[in-house]
Amino acid sequence: MTDSFAPSTIEELRAALLRCAEEQASVETRGAFSKASFGGPIRQATYRLETTRLNRLLAYEPADLTVSVEAGMRYADLSRTLAANNQFLPLDPPFAEDATVGGILATNSSGSRRRRFGTARDMTIGMRFATLDGKIVSSGGMVVKNVTGLDMAKLMIGSFGTLAVIASANFKVFPMPESFASFVFRAASAPLLEVRKQILGGVLQPIAIDWLDAGAAQALGLGASPALLVEAAGSPAVTRRFKEAFDTLAAAHGVSLDGAPEGLWERVRECGPSWLKTHPDGALVRCSTVQARLAELLDLAGRNGCAAALRAGNAAGLLLAPDADAAGSAIAELRQGGFRATLEAGPDSLKHGIEQWNAGGSELQLMQRIKADFDPLSLLNRSRLYDVI
Repeated sequence: MTDSFAPSTIEELRAALLRCAEEQASVETRGAFSKASFGGPIRQATYRLETTRLNRLLAYEPADLTVSVEAGMRYADLSRTLAANNQFLPLDPPFAEDATVGGILATNSSGSRRRRFGTARDMTIGMRFATLDGKIVSSGGMVVKNVTGLDMAKLMIGSFGTLAVIASANFKVFPMPESFASFVFRAASAPLLEVRKQILGGVLQPIAIDWLDAGAAQALGLGASPALLVEAAGSPAVTRRFKEAFDTLAAAHGVSLDGAPEGLWERVRECGPSWLKTHPDGALVRCSTVQARLAELLDLAGRNGCAAALRAGNAAGLLLAPDADAAGSAIAELRQGGFRATLEAGPDSLKHGIEQWNAGGSELQLMQRIKADFDPLSLLNRSRLYDVI
């Protein structure tokens, strides 16, 4: 039986971690635990530390476009607070209703709008985190251009809680655009790739552009043919210009252009979680390459029985594998072909049987040195960083 801590203040969080260190006891941290299947296999720990009671709004300055919250606050609650002032934090993470701010940062979760707004590392301007030696470390601040000590916070983002526990975070937020417009281009892959090329090289730049192959489109209830999804934002005049330009582009390439079905971007955002729910033995393979190799990546996915849901602007995203065999063969072929591939999520049986993340050489050595500085006894979230740390 694992004992639990559920601190309600940052001081209680500090004290709980210090106790674990003094007892040399392993500890697993969690927020809403929405991403239990993500990252490395979860090993049995002596203590479990839950952050959901650390859920306060610490500071919010709408005029300055900054907000500070505790790590246990749900992203959905933060979004509603910002929306009341016509502002938003466009991270668009999966599990958006349940995910906590700390969990989003720890896993570096983001979505389709990263093309325009960036990822968590771009939006985070300050952070406090608790270490095993009983310290609360402050990094950055509440000023958008403040960079003092911010690299320390960036170490925490994407670390899966293996270095320290995020206590609070400060973000720059954005005014909500006056108008949004979404478009769905449908055709075979070849003409869609040309449409994508024309959009990326054009004057009008959307805030999101995603690619779904036939399998991913079908999984999201969007038909059984490849689809290029585009979201534009700005004034009503700007979104009308997008509509006119895209009508012309679709006609020139013989591609159909539809409006967005209800809940389109929510479906895209939750694509990975939905796949895992409907495929209990399935897995998510995170992959990336250069833009020029997108067609190769799509072909590779199909050969290995996977569906592909990708950010079309940077040729990065998810392969949706129906089972362990498909995931394993896709990862092997991706790496052999010079693509980056990580087993993002899946059953523990698969994680134990495959190299989840092929970090190596000087990169891995640097990570191991940083881990030793923060957690020399390796007590914190053992193996959660893709079974590497």
